[in-house]
Amino acid sequence: MERYLTCALVAILLTLYAWLGGGIVAPWLAPWTPWITLLIGEVALLLPEQKRNETLFDARRRVWRGIVRDPLTWCSVALIAFLTLQWLNACVTVEWNPKAKAWQLPSPISTALITEDAVQKTCAYEYIAPYVTPEVKASMEGLPPNEAMGVLLKGLTPPDKPEAILTVHILDTQPWPGLPWSLFAAESRNALDWFPPILVALIAVRHALLKRNKRALMGFACVMSAVLALAGIVQYALDGQFLYWGMNATSGVDSQGGLAYFFATFGYPNHAASWFSAVMLLSIGMALWASEHRDAARLHPVVYIVCAVLCCVSAILSGSRAGMLFALFIVAFAALYIPFRCLGSWSPSARFSVLGTLFLVAAVTLGTAAFRLYVIDANQTRADAIETAQADLAKAKSAGAQEAIDAALAAKSNAEALPHYGEMPSVDLVFKEIYDTDWEVFFEDPIRGRSGYQGILAGRQHDAYPWFGSGAWSFRWLNTSYINPDAPEEKSWFGARGGVGQANVHNDTLQFLAEHGWIGFGLMLGCLASLALPFLWVLFTSPRHAFTDTLADRWWLNRIDAYCVFALVAILMMTVHSFIDIVFRSPACMLLYGLLFVCAPGFVLNRTSNQELTHA
Repeated sequence: MERYLTCALVAILLTLYAWLGGGIVAPWLAPWTPWITLLIGEVALLLPEQKRNETLFDARRRVWRGIVRDPLTWCSVALIAFLTLQWLNACVTVEWNPKAKAWQLPSPISTALITEDAVQKTCAYEYIAPYVTPEVKASMEGLPPNEAMGVLLKGLTPPDKPEAILTVHILDTQPWPGLPWSLFAAESRNALDWFPPILVALIAVRHALLKRNKRALMGFACVMSAVLALAGIVQYALDGQFLYWGMNATSGVDSQGGLAYFFATFGYPNHAASWFSAVMLLSIGMALWASEHRDAARLHPVVYIVCAVLCCVSAILSGSRAGMLFALFIVAFAALYIPFRCLGSWSPSARFSVLGTLFLVAAVTLGTAAFRLYVIDANQTRADAIETAQADLAKAKSAGAQEAIDAALAAKSNAEALPHYGEMPSVDLVFKEIYDTDWEVFFEDPIRGRSGYQGILAGRQHDAYPWFGSGAWSFRWLNTSYINPDAPEEKSWFGARGGVGQANVHNDTLQFLAEHGWIGFGLMLGCLASLALPFLWVLFTSPRHAFTDTLADRWWLNRIDAYCVFALVAILMMTVHSFIDIVFRSPACMLLYGLLFVCAPGFVLNRTSNQELTHA
């Protein structure tokens, strides 16, 4: 039983992240992430999976040596230490306590003291200035820092709503200047609910699990995602907004004052799109792998195909443009790659059935997309014609010209006679956005795109704090301070978004760089390199372990392990997506991304090793 403990704990971590809002709700993570991290690390070291004829002591020694020699371990230790320092070395925050009716320092680790001069030098001064009276300013002059802080706290006027909690942050007042720091300790703490559990889980999977359990873990990810997808599809079919048991996990309401829409349990559509698209690719790859390695596969290929179909539907229904485009791309990729890889090994009847199925799926998917675009165009044309006819009719009536009135009535009748097609709300909403986008202008002037300007502001934030950054989630507080006051178009464009999407850069690379600086982001890249290089080695050496027959062996690329091919495509897809959205602001997506790397060796089996087939 103990051989499955590490696998089970990592599966639980993946499930919790996915089912608890994709992991983006900080209060839902903090109570359990430290403990499951310690538990995974302890079980991996004390009760690792044992090879055949290997004692528990030998297994522990093997795991320990592997962990010590793994660059991922030391990059992870350094990154966790960096993030911990950012959390501990938070700026001073001043919080209004409505119960005590007083200003307080909410964080016990924030021991730095504020002087009036320090307050005025910061770009956060505007937040606290309305609560500082001239008398308080005068009384602070010439006082030692500790006394100045006391005067400031006592002299601040209450907020407009004394019953509310108001938090004010003061920049450049870290307890330990010169070390990594952050803006808010509570928000910087959120990064510790992401990176340590994920990195510990990846190290545990790499060293404490053998091939069989690595395959089982990825199979679990497919089945669990299918159940998650089914929950989202049921919600969509019922037109429900009851996710999180009727509660919006982030702000509580959307811009119209109602509950914001979530798909499945993900609190952000593009997180759902990235997750379900990646698992769709994974499921197809595992279905192909299971058909080639029936003796080692735990589930029938049909199970994985069902998982892929459910994830495809979920990616489309997530309400994300990326999800729809990814689903179309994956269907096209699978329809081209699978026959290319396998047709030489199959009988004529198998070829006919597979090609027929792939053609049908591709035709239905691509045909549906084309039809919805046609529907959008036809409905828009009909609506425009009716609107024009009504305007002409109004003009004709005001002019009293009967001939013009008759012509306008005929035009209106003809417009209303045009076909009107039914709508698919979530799907059409995204397709309409794609259809209405002026792509020529978009590529000519990307700064006006969805997140181009946030990227510019993130670059300016990085220039201000190049080495250590300013802590997790600091971009949303600092971005407006980097708008050029001498460029009116910058402020007007930023304000036109009405606050929508401005908490993030929508480019994970730029956001991590701005919030964690060259040092923190460099450590993240070190962890990524430690995952990617072993994966690439497994990918390009897998042909020498291929199970394919002589016909399929006629080209070297056909012999690359099927899982590795689809895992590589999923990894590249998530990476590209992260440059245009916030994929890695979801720990669920981040953990899935890492597992695609570390589980790859479990799918590369030796052709002649029957022992490995049954015990790997």
